[in-house]
Amino acid sequence: MEAGKGEKKMSIAIPQYNIRDTKKRYSELNNIALKGIEVITYNANNEEEKVSHIKTTHLDRLLDNLSFCPIVDLDDVLGIYTVALNEIDLYGEGNTVETAVINLIDSILQFLIIYIDKIDLFSKVESDTKQLYLLKLLRCNGDKEQIKKVIGY
Repeated sequence: MEAGKGEKKMSIAIPQYNIRDTKKRYSELNNIALKGIEVITYNANNEEEKVSHIKTTHLDRLLDNLSFCPIVDLDDVLGIYTVALNEIDLYGEGNTVETAVINLIDSILQFLIIYIDKIDLFSKVESDTKQLYLLKLLRCNGDKEQIKKVIGY
């Protein structure tokens, strides 16, 4: 069915705006995103560079489906536990699983500081999947208990 005269044609395409237009219409586009529709901003000089504006609760739900699968290993000779997160290539060690988890969380926090500081490098060399896991950890805002929960402990 086509729109008749005077009728507004409705689009089901995700709205996309270049950076300049996004700046001009930011309040309007923010309201669209808050209502649950993704809005994309792209670089006019390189249309492959895109950013999505998405309702935070939607992103929360999407990231909730991203789970860590910690691997626990005991070195029988040394009596040391290792807890590894292959998703982000980090591990912690300790005399107990709990101390290994604490060590892992400290390693995560140290890495996140470096990751933020060197984001230009990491955004080019790390896989999109690893970057998603790191984003999930960054959203814990450095809270050790929240990180512990997110990584499955």
